[in-house]
Amino acid sequence: MSHADSGPSWQSTFETAGFRPSGQFGAMRARVEDIEATVVPDGLGRLSMMLTHVGRRSAMQYEVAVPLDVTVQQVATLLVSALERAHPETRGKTAIMDVPAIDPNCVRVGGVVVGREQAIEWAREYLTGASAWAYPAYDAYDARSAPNRIDDSDLLAPVLLNVNRLTLEAYYGLQEQRARLQECLAAIPEDAELTSAGDDDLEPIRLLFGVLDDPGIPGVQGTILAKVLHRKRPGLIPLYDERVRRCYQVGQGAPLPVRRGRPWGEFFVVLAMAMRKDLVDQLDIWTEIANVATSPRISLLRALDIVAWRAGGVGSFERR
Repeated sequence: MSHADSGPSWQSTFETAGFRPSGQFGAMRARVEDIEATVVPDGLGRLSMMLTHVGRRSAMQYEVAVPLDVTVQQVATLLVSALERAHPETRGKTAIMDVPAIDPNCVRVGGVVVGREQAIEWAREYLTGASAWAYPAYDAYDARSAPNRIDDSDLLAPVLLNVNRLTLEAYYGLQEQRARLQECLAAIPEDAELTSAGDDDLEPIRLLFGVLDDPGIPGVQGTILAKVLHRKRPGLIPLYDERVRRCYQVGQGAPLPVRRGRPWGEFFVVLAMAMRKDLVDQLDIWTEIANVATSPRISLLRALDIVAWRAGGVGSFERR
């Protein structure tokens, strides 16, 4: 079997495993936490897969020969093996899941799968239902600030998305980091979309949420900052709260292993990667759900957040 005949097959396999085209020579690249994987045909009827730990503690790098008929499960095993090699404390704790074809009648949000009609019903209730829901209050909130500016009014937006306690300490802390956050926002195109973003395009997300690691903002963690920033780049910056976390970190199928001490900047990058995969794999479904909103329109990421919030609710009927 020639490389020309086999190319699309292995590329499709690696796309399913989260890889994206990268550079010349048919290479594909993926990043899982702080492990970067690059795969490229070696010209000898095999694939060469380079696995690199890009974290601060280790310069681990090694190469693996991979057959052209590799399965998604085998790719996942290689990635998990590299992660455990870089972080021995995770050995044996990272589940490797089979990656079945996605049922077109279902919607996947992290490790949770719900029926398509159920997801659309949730979206209709949220986007066209009673005024007790946060749409359109949060999405249409008129802060009258430019896309690259974060005014005082922008800092109050999380209150419209179920943040019940925004302290004065948090408000003043956000003000102090305004200049740094605005500088990072300016590096992101206003129409940036996660579905078309490469891994390098996610670096501004790492820098934005890095303010929570250094110097830190009293009273502010990922949930509040995400609800401030999402409105500025709704197509790229994920929303996040405990229910979204449950979808992506709790349960057998959750794609992001829990790791103590993981920096916020790093966490939001790997969260964005997992959300990108969910959106790209079922783009038509997420487009249909997003189109339920008409005034104002919402991004695919916002549509995912609405479904994730219900899917991660564990039977709760709280509204937001």
